[in-house]
Amino acid sequence: MEIQGLIQTHWHNLLNTVPIPFILWSAPEINYILLVQLLPSPNFMEMALELTDQRLINTILTQSVQAIVISDLEGNLEYVNPAFLSLWGYDHLDEVIGQNTLKFTDEVEKTKLILSEILNHSQWTGEITAKRKDGTTFDIAVTAYSSKDKQGNTTHLLASFSDLSKTKELEQYLKEREIYFSQILDSITDLVFCKDKNFKVTYANKACADFYGVSKQELIGIKDVDYNKKEYTKAYNFEDQKVFETGITSYVRREPNITKNNITRILETVKNPIRDGHGAIKEIVGVSRDITETLVLEDRLQLVTELTSDYIYTANITNGEVVAEWSSKELTTTSGYSIEEIGKLGGWFNIILKEDLTYLAERMTKILKGETGVVEYRIRTKSGKIKWLRDYTRPILNDTGKINSIIGAVKDITSEKETELKYISSSQRYQAAMKSALEAIYFLETSKNRDGEIIDFIISDVNEKAVEQLGMKKEELIGKGICQLFPINRENGFFEKYKKVAETNTPLEEEFQIPGNYVAPGYYYHQVLPTNDGIVIQNRDISDRKRMEELLLRTNRLAKVGSFDYDLTKKQITLSIVATEILVQSSNHIEGADLSFFGTELFRTIINQKESHCIKTKDNFDLECLVRAGSGYEFWIRIIATPKFLENTCIGFYGAIQNIHDQKLIQDSLLEKETLLLTKNKELESLVQITKKQNDRLKEYTYITSHNLRAPIANLISLTSMLKETPSNMELLGLIESSSYQLDQIIRNLNELLNIEKDSKELPKSTILIKESIDAQLLLLKNGANREIEFTNQLPEDLKLLGFQAYFDSIVNNILNNAIKYSNTNQVCKIFVSYKETEDSLKIEITDNGPGIDISRHGDKIFKMNFRLRQDIEGKGMGLFLAKHQIEAMKGSIEVKSELGKGCTFYLTFPKTIL
Repeated sequence: MEIQGLIQTHWHNLLNTVPIPFILWSAPEINYILLVQLLPSPNFMEMALELTDQRLINTILTQSVQAIVISDLEGNLEYVNPAFLSLWGYDHLDEVIGQNTLKFTDEVEKTKLILSEILNHSQWTGEITAKRKDGTTFDIAVTAYSSKDKQGNTTHLLASFSDLSKTKELEQYLKEREIYFSQILDSITDLVFCKDKNFKVTYANKACADFYGVSKQELIGIKDVDYNKKEYTKAYNFEDQKVFETGITSYVRREPNITKNNITRILETVKNPIRDGHGAIKEIVGVSRDITETLVLEDRLQLVTELTSDYIYTANITNGEVVAEWSSKELTTTSGYSIEEIGKLGGWFNIILKEDLTYLAERMTKILKGETGVVEYRIRTKSGKIKWLRDYTRPILNDTGKINSIIGAVKDITSEKETELKYISSSQRYQAAMKSALEAIYFLETSKNRDGEIIDFIISDVNEKAVEQLGMKKEELIGKGICQLFPINRENGFFEKYKKVAETNTPLEEEFQIPGNYVAPGYYYHQVLPTNDGIVIQNRDISDRKRMEELLLRTNRLAKVGSFDYDLTKKQITLSIVATEILVQSSNHIEGADLSFFGTELFRTIINQKESHCIKTKDNFDLECLVRAGSGYEFWIRIIATPKFLENTCIGFYGAIQNIHDQKLIQDSLLEKETLLLTKNKELESLVQITKKQNDRLKEYTYITSHNLRAPIANLISLTSMLKETPSNMELLGLIESSSYQLDQIIRNLNELLNIEKDSKELPKSTILIKESIDAQLLLLKNGANREIEFTNQLPEDLKLLGFQAYFDSIVNNILNNAIKYSNTNQVCKIFVSYKETEDSLKIEITDNGPGIDISRHGDKIFKMNFRLRQDIEGKGMGLFLAKHQIEAMKGSIEVKSELGKGCTFYLTFPKTIL
């Protein structure tokens, strides 16, 4: 058969021996031939042959890089293409045509098996070693088929060959390079890994495997080790997904990982995409570095930096002058100036306070001599604020040993200085307060057994009043246990109460009596406050007050006069001790009653009418009526009742009752007793007024106590809790001492009020240091405000007033508290205090930047009892009401000016008594 006919006959099978890459490279009719490969149906192939000319077939076989042969069933070559001659090193077809395939192989037996395999199974694919014309051998890839005629008989064998030498060399090279690069990656300490799109590990170096405590092979194919936290794995995969989706490098500064020893380590990880030849991302490669120890060092360095300096700087020394060269950015934070701005001002010395230039000049002289040291001085910042700085400076020598520059670290110690000054002031105040306090003050430390149980309280300090109260020397008390010195503390349960205060951190206050057979007998009021290592007890002798109360009680009993309080809302009447005795009641609380309770059925209608009339007119009523006592006995009483109002709503009555049964019986027959009766009536009215004043003063005292003591006690409790967490915090100690001083001052002032039994014109007056008092109230409120407050007090230090300290403090406290409480939460609360004076008066102005008040709407109600401007802010509406009455008691006045959105200004006017 001719060669061309042979090729055309076996064309279908020849196509199967030619790889698609060859056809795409060699065939000009690329689309047509590609269809032949992709759709090899018989009809289509036949149609293709009909449409393909002989020249195209020759071109494909001639230009093929694959060696193609056709042999008979014995393996004798009948056709070879040029690629075969070139690959085996032959020059002419005559040298190979007719030769058996065994001549061209180095594996004869394997070749025979291949020929047999083709005949039995129609095809064979694999590798074999071939032998060239010159005797050299090489590896080839073989694809062989058997060709059948239309009757299905095998007529020829066809095969294509490709040289594997370069492929083998490349594979060996790639394998060697893979080992080489793997060794390099295994030699580095960073963790290196690759992941596919399913986040599964496709490669990991030795450091990565060692980190997780597994082998490299155990990491391949998994997403993460099973003992790592799920949230960590979720975070890693989130970063992986970002790289796959965006192709952008991922950088994670702090990435937590758990090792096999269950230790959390922090890694710094970078992930990059790996793209294939078409630019598609097929994998990502990540490199992680264990920075756990580095972070610890960074944190320590940051801590040291924060402790030692707020900024650092360098400066050059030229001709004996210091010229700033560089500074960290914190310079601007501290001073407000950049280093360039300081240069334009003429240098650092121009922002230092003149008073401190001498210290700095002395320090610089020593530095230029080579000394290292520290100096403290003040600067005026760009905003005008004064700051204290501590400057650590060190000279730097050049190669010749000459000082040519300096390096320094500066720390802002303004707060430290202010705390130091406050501590000194607080300490002085503490000592003065301890010395002059009217209360006995005891500082006690806990004494515990081995099990940590409190067994006694040891006296660590006492004031002079305590020494006087106990009648013992201070050295006899210090270091002694209170139960050891005074066993009564265990007998009357005081020790258990003190122990509870120390263990629960809950303050205690109560009145108690010490019998006459013990040290310091009498009635006492004491307050017990917890501290970080024990308790503080403040004892006040109230024996005189108790005697006055007993005297008043006896007087009321003699006069048969008792008082009552009627709560209209709760329908409840509360009787005094004497009133309870007069009405022969078993309880002083009468539930579900009104004022008709004080009359028999005959008088109940009249009393109800009186009650309604008083509610409408706000007048008092005075009525004589029969009453039925708890024993069933009827007798005459006189009842005087005064209504109580909250704004325009009556909330109840208070008043007095007197048993006038005897007087009533003899009224008609004993005319000479009329004068005595009138006198008694006047005494009753006087007693009612006294009772009313006492009630008013007691209510005012109660409000001042609850209002003014709430802030310092809350501050002491919270500051003490904080101090437990950081016992060495001197700033907290300073704040505690400050709050203690304020608390002490308030209690002293309130004690004066408590002992007052006369009209306000006879109240004891004292010298009020106006600026110091206002600053103290602001500091008290500021410590518990939990917000930023900007306070400006323009009053001179020596401005004084003669008046009632407790009233003045209460007035200022109420106004400042309102300014803070009602201020806008989204801005700094600003309070400005100034004053004006004339020949006759002193006017103090307190201005805030709050939301303001609609004076046209609320002006006539601002100073009324129980008026509240806003219901959503905590309060009782008593502050400004009390302030008005207290300042009027001091012969002064109070007024307010305000506009909505423009804040408020309160004007406090006092008679000018300058000392």
